[in-house]
Amino acid sequence: MVKKPEKKEFLIPTDLSEVQKVSARVLSYLKPLDLGEPNLFDIRLCLEEALINAMKYGNRLQKDLKVRLSVEVDPGSELRFTVEDKGTGFDVKKIEDCTRKENLFRNRGRGVYLIHQLMDEVKFNAKGNVVLMVKRLHKIKCHS
Repeated sequence: MVKKPEKKEFLIPTDLSEVQKVSARVLSYLKPLDLGEPNLFDIRLCLEEALINAMKYGNRLQKDLKVRLSVEVDPGSELRFTVEDKGTGFDVKKIEDCTRKENLFRNRGRGVYLIHQLMDEVKFNAKGNVVLMVKRLHKIKCHS
């Protein structure tokens, strides 16, 4: 079991084939916390959505750019995932609500929506090229 706060960093090439590999490495890193399959599924989905968005929309699939992923584990408190791309950013307030009738068949905004639904806290920096996703451990029933 992870005892003290720890931080692990990943510098990921902008290559969509790397997304699942990196999320598998993160889940392996979190394994000692025994979070249970439903929680690991939520974390993996949010990580993959954030990484794909960073690569596609932030770095515009430019192979020479990297995405930085930071995973912070505070075992008594929370998990923090930070994804940063090298793009110009975006205004999160301009994302249209994908649950509104007129947007149901549009293919935009669903990843950010899912992240907001599955994480306890989601923050974007002012520029819009960094997202912080927080999962609070007191809300997770760990499986020992």
